[in-house]
Amino acid sequence: FPQILLYLLTNRLLKFFILIGFGLYLQKDFILPSGSLLVDGGAAIVPNVTKAVQVARQRGMLVVWVVREHDALGRDVELFRRHLYRTDKVGPTVKGHEGAELVEGLEIHEEDYKLVKTRMSAFFATPLHSVLQTSGIDSLVIVGVQTPNCIRQTVFDAVALDYPSVTVIVD
Repeated sequence: FPQILLYLLTNRLLKFFILIGFGLYLQKDFILPSGSLLVDGGAAIVPNVTKAVQVARQRGMLVVWVVREHDALGRDVELFRRHLYRTDKVGPTVKGHEGAELVEGLEIHEEDYKLVKTRMSAFFATPLHSVLQTSGIDSLVIVGVQTPNCIRQTVFDAVALDYPSVTVIVD
C-alpha cells in the first residue's frame, strides 16, 4: 500500500491528484465493532489511510473526504436501506450521531474538502465533479472500504466523466 502510493505520488506523468479518503467508508458505523454496518477488515486499513493522507497533504494535494450522512428518518437513503431507519433506533451514519463520525486517527483539515453523499457514487447528486474541475484535478487516487459498492460506483462514474487517470489503492 505505501509503496504503491509513493510511486503514484512521484509519477511525473500524472499532473494532478486527489486522494479521496473515502468515508467509503471510514466512519464509525462501518469500522468499529459496534458499528451498525461493520465492514470486515475495515479497521485494518485505517493506519495506511492515515499515512496516505499525510503524504498527500505533504505534497499539496487536495484531500476530499466523502462521507455518508443521513436524515434520522432515512428519507434520503436508498429504498433497500430504509428499513434500517426506524423511530425506535438510530440508523447508520445519521447526521450528528457518533456513527457518522470519522474513526479515530482520521480528521478533516481546513484545507481538505468534505463531501456529503447519500448514494453509492460520490458523483451522484453531489458537487464533486464541479469541485474537481475548478480545482484543476484530472487524476484521482481513491482509497477506502466498501469496494464492491461505493468505490466501484464512484470509479465507474469517474471513468464515464472522462477522468484520464483513476487509481484505487488496495491494501
